[in-house]
Amino acid sequence: MSRILTRRACFGPPFRAEFRAPAPLCVCRLLCYRLGEPPSLRLKLQQVHGRAYSVASQSLAGPAALSAHQVFSPLTKERPVFSIQNRVAVIREPGDFYREILQGIQRARKRIVLSSLYIGSEETELADQLARALERTPDLEVLVLLDCLRGTRIDGTGKSSASLLAPLVKKHANIHVALYHTPALSGLNKTAWPQRYNETFGLQHIKAYLFDDDVIISGANLSRDYFTNRQDRYMRFSDRSLADYFAGLVQSIARFSFQLVGKSESTHPLRDGDASSNMGLRLSSNTPDPARNPADFVRDANAAMTKFLQGAQARHAVDPATLTEHDTLVIPTVQMRQLGITQDEAHMTEFFSLSDSFARRYGCRSMMASAYFNFSPIYKKLVLESSSRWDLLVASPEANGFHTAAGVSKYIPDMYSIIEHDFMRYSRKRYARNDIAIEEYARPGWTYHGKGVWCYLDRKLPQVTMVGSSNYGYRSIYCDLEAQITLIPGNKDLQTDIHQEALYLLSHSKMVTETELKSRIRSAPLWLYALKPFISKKM
Repeated sequence: MSRILTRRACFGPPFRAEFRAPAPLCVCRLLCYRLGEPPSLRLKLQQVHGRAYSVASQSLAGPAALSAHQVFSPLTKERPVFSIQNRVAVIREPGDFYREILQGIQRARKRIVLSSLYIGSEETELADQLARALERTPDLEVLVLLDCLRGTRIDGTGKSSASLLAPLVKKHANIHVALYHTPALSGLNKTAWPQRYNETFGLQHIKAYLFDDDVIISGANLSRDYFTNRQDRYMRFSDRSLADYFAGLVQSIARFSFQLVGKSESTHPLRDGDASSNMGLRLSSNTPDPARNPADFVRDANAAMTKFLQGAQARHAVDPATLTEHDTLVIPTVQMRQLGITQDEAHMTEFFSLSDSFARRYGCRSMMASAYFNFSPIYKKLVLESSSRWDLLVASPEANGFHTAAGVSKYIPDMYSIIEHDFMRYSRKRYARNDIAIEEYARPGWTYHGKGVWCYLDRKLPQVTMVGSSNYGYRSIYCDLEAQITLIPGNKDLQTDIHQEALYLLSHSKMVTETELKSRIRSAPLWLYALKPFISKKM
């Protein structure tokens, strides 16, 4: 992709320029930022990938001396902060992500930590690479953390993530597979809800892939579609301290999770029909069962996570007064409300407050992305009441993972369109916001799963980005275990990489209007509206 990056826009921020296009192009207003141009507005139509775009750069509204490190310095208080030395790689494509995973396994000599919702039961190459690594390096320690409900869900071939990893656990003593179980699914609910539907109660959703001192933070799981045509976000950090933090985070969760063990050692059998019938699950002797004794489980899990987070904060505290705009900062945050941990929720609220304070004085443009247009009421309200201009990037109906589903699930994309339309109408009528745009990722043959935030303040390049597992929805706050990082880049090269990542995603998106959404949902069945409260909280 050329250094001149482009973006089509109709009315929304942050990638917007007000101008009248020539008559043949009036159906789409066009914008891009040309890096390194003087701060005066320039427009130049050009063709990129066969589509018409314009080139623009905007004058800076705020004081050039006010850096993101100053604006967001409160985010560095009472949280662990890592100052890293330009060892950040922005990964763009699913195929590149897969290669990074395989190469990480191949070069690891001390530790491999994989935290994901699940591993696809078809991922035999990944399992084979783990087996070779364990045979090649006897001292290598491997820890895999998955969700218990999703990781033991049986597919059409009778296999699961657990059955894929069972032979490794049986053969090698230094690989440990932990499966976190939500305390919200207990008692009668545990037996009443079938698989898939029981996963709506809460999941282990953290995505972190660690190889010695390298860690990839992402929202992607480890399965075939995430390695081929399901677009997500991925960043690789080469920093021992940050890798230690995420290794410690996963280890802390693993201690109160089920362990995949041989059947003779297990206290909980796997699901009937699972191909790994010679394996089972076991909790450590002092861990309460989350399904049978959820209150005690929450108490102990909260104590374990509080101890870890307080220790990380103490070890990695920084004095904001010592930071300069040349420091690249990484601030990891976690959300585990079912366990009484609300660090990321507080962090996000403070971020909105700080960016809004800046926007009221100088202007600010930001973008928030999620796999689904199902932002929590908290974040919707913060966006609507913010003085910043916003783009909201989500999957189009065709790029939604449920688009080809069977049964009731096939209507879920329609539900998200209903929620989009309601939000856009509300933003116009209640808040008179004409500077909030909804972009839908629409790439033929692809689905979309990316999430995160880009904040530009008043600059041409992003000053802050967030990446991780959270979809910023209700369940991300209230149900699931989530982790993300806030990255404040300390140099223009990294800012440019992050900017190019945003524009790359937007190059495959289209802006939607209220009229288009209204037309789209006209054919939605009426009973779907009755499911809106459930889907808003459970999907």
